[in-house]
Amino acid sequence: MGLFFLIISALCEAIWNIFLTKSKGLSDWEANIFGVLFLLGGIISFKKALGTMSLSIAIVIWSGVSLILTIIFDIYFFKTKVDFKTAIFIILCIGSILGLNYYSKQSAGDF
Repeated sequence: MGLFFLIISALCEAIWNIFLTKSKGLSDWEANIFGVLFLLGGIISFKKALGTMSLSIAIVIWSGVSLILTIIFDIYFFKTKVDFKTAIFIILCIGSILGLNYYSKQSAGDF
């Protein structure tokens, strides 16, 4: 269940980044209010995820997933081009996230 809340938190972070990019400044109330709502949702769901996993593993998985989602949203909404090197590092990031998630479950009783 903790991984579910961690993914929700990363999704909220990526959506917040989109609203932050679309905002035209402090006077753009609509984008800023939605952005802050997603930011708060991300904080709350991250806190819920910490109830079932350690902070060190959670922060690495969360930052990797939110980075990948932000890149995907950036490509979709802002038509950003991805070159070969960026794609390779995204794949490495996904592999690291999966490996950490797997290893953290295997070594949970070692501490």
